[in-house]
Amino acid sequence: MFLWILLALPTPGHGALPTSQKNAMLLQMAAEAEFELTNPVGIAEHVQTPWGLHISPLLGESSCPPAAGVKDLESAAADNDTVTADAHLRRAFSVFCSAGLSQLAQFYVDPKFASNHKRLTDSDGWINQAVVSYVGLNSVDDKIAKEMDLLIQSVHHFSDLPIVVVNFRSIVPSAWNPERFPRLVLMHARDVYDVTGMSFNFNKLTSMLFTKVKTGVVLDADQWINYGLDYLLDRAAEETTAEYPYPIMPVHWMSRDPESSDMQGGEAWPRRYAYPLWDKEAPQRTMRWGHAHPTWTHYALPFLAEWTLYALAPYRTSAPGWLVDQGDLEDEDLLNLALWAKTATKQWCKFDIVSPSDFSAYIQQSAEGSNVAPSVDSKWFPKGIAYVFFTAHDAKDPGTSMRFLRRLWKPKRSTNQRKAILFDNKWFANGAELRAYAPELGCMA
Repeated sequence: MFLWILLALPTPGHGALPTSQKNAMLLQMAAEAEFELTNPVGIAEHVQTPWGLHISPLLGESSCPPAAGVKDLESAAADNDTVTADAHLRRAFSVFCSAGLSQLAQFYVDPKFASNHKRLTDSDGWINQAVVSYVGLNSVDDKIAKEMDLLIQSVHHFSDLPIVVVNFRSIVPSAWNPERFPRLVLMHARDVYDVTGMSFNFNKLTSMLFTKVKTGVVLDADQWINYGLDYLLDRAAEETTAEYPYPIMPVHWMSRDPESSDMQGGEAWPRRYAYPLWDKEAPQRTMRWGHAHPTWTHYALPFLAEWTLYALAPYRTSAPGWLVDQGDLEDEDLLNLALWAKTATKQWCKFDIVSPSDFSAYIQQSAEGSNVAPSVDSKWFPKGIAYVFFTAHDAKDPGTSMRFLRRLWKPKRSTNQRKAILFDNKWFANGAELRAYAPELGCMA
């Protein structure tokens, strides 16, 4: 394998690469020739924050840019994707500046991963497509570090995508390095909670906004991936556009709709998960509740900035009164409410599978007798939701995750023969097959 890689590199006189670039490519390809699954490493160490080292952030100087000219720049360059992406980013940054929260927009590449970042970005300084995640360890032996380690490993094996992990505290796993993870970019940023007192989970939204990823999907630490994320991001680029400038979430396994059958009945369990809207001015639901593992493109950045700041600084941004009245927002609540307010209707079928144990059905390609719940509700999905086995969620036990990953792990270049979509106790090879079978289904695959 490594010999083939050497022979495939350009030779002198035939578009030869500079030595430094060739060495970097050799390092990456050698590391990825066969990525082995290893036990996750959870030991971490304290690091100094980049702003304490006077390192420049991704957006340059920390002073706020002038707001004028952004709209003109975007309209004048609508056919130039990079300039349009820069305009969307600048608009998002300006909104944070206006709210006095520009420090939350400053993201820093970890110096150890500067070479990875340089190699994985285009000449315009953007990463074209990536998985994005975020972490904030509480100790040097935090179990979440092991969860994230397995997510990073799975991205390196089951995908060709980069993965950007944003650290929001001063502790980093010592085993994360560019030699082990050639497609990892570690970044650092300030914690939303430290600045505003709002939930740590809003760091998910600032990570979407300011990592300079043109098309991405954001995953939590307690997830790992299977084959399919590369395809999902290609689809995301087709669906979030100038005409539909919104992130797209996978459908949740609960409707959380008080009017729907799965939230009713005599038991207290479903009723307490229903999400009522308190204000008569609140938007009507335009789709079932979505799970906060959204995809996005740069077209969604202005929307994300506006609504994130409605939650973080409602009185400085003239947030809608109904949103303020709703109270106690988390990132997932905000995304659902904001999308309903825009009458958005696009949802992915459930690519964030509820539990690693549900992958038994996928591995065996058996629907009957599996524990994958159909998640039927009377209002949105009367025949249940479709599951797309691209990622596992609630992967909080590294031992269980390792058992399933070992069963899924194959040589990098082998062909995956399993069908990924489960709906109505049937397996489908692709979204076209699913649409032909259930054209009325309210989610995309």
